[in-house]
Amino acid sequence: MKRRHIVLLGILAVLVLAALIYTRPMTLQEIGKVDIAQCESVSGYHRRAPDSEFTSFELSTDDARRSQLIDLFAQQKFRRSLINLLSPGGGSTHRPKDGDFIWDLSFNFGPTDFPDGSTGSGTFLQCRNFFGVLRIFNAVEDETLRCTVSGQDEFLQQVYDIISAEP
Repeated sequence: MKRRHIVLLGILAVLVLAALIYTRPMTLQEIGKVDIAQCESVSGYHRRAPDSEFTSFELSTDDARRSQLIDLFAQQKFRRSLINLLSPGGGSTHRPKDGDFIWDLSFNFGPTDFPDGSTGSGTFLQCRNFFGVLRIFNAVEDETLRCTVSGQDEFLQQVYDIISAEP
């Protein structure tokens, strides 16, 4: 009987350790396998409820808002959600209230060298806020991860404020 309890406690300890390792804080570079400081532009769209139309944007290297976004994302630590293990990519539904917002950012790269020695160009990282649910699409690993950040509401609002500001 005691041996069974010890085995069960051992299994539980391994599961807890695995969960802690999986949800450890990581930079966007660690998640995406690319350095966002090297991106040539940031593009995407945003919308604030009750508006029904999306506003598109593209921020090139000479736009100060691109640098602000890169700095904001580079200093943030992201935690992968355990929901990713149960529902990869997982869908979300939300009935927006006035003032709710969404945004989608694509970090666009020119020719980029990867750790495995290959090169490529295009959108390797895409970050999406769907009414408070933050997802990161990593094209290098072909995965979509739900993530959280410390002070998430403030972070999401800061990103929205930067991309919705007039140039």
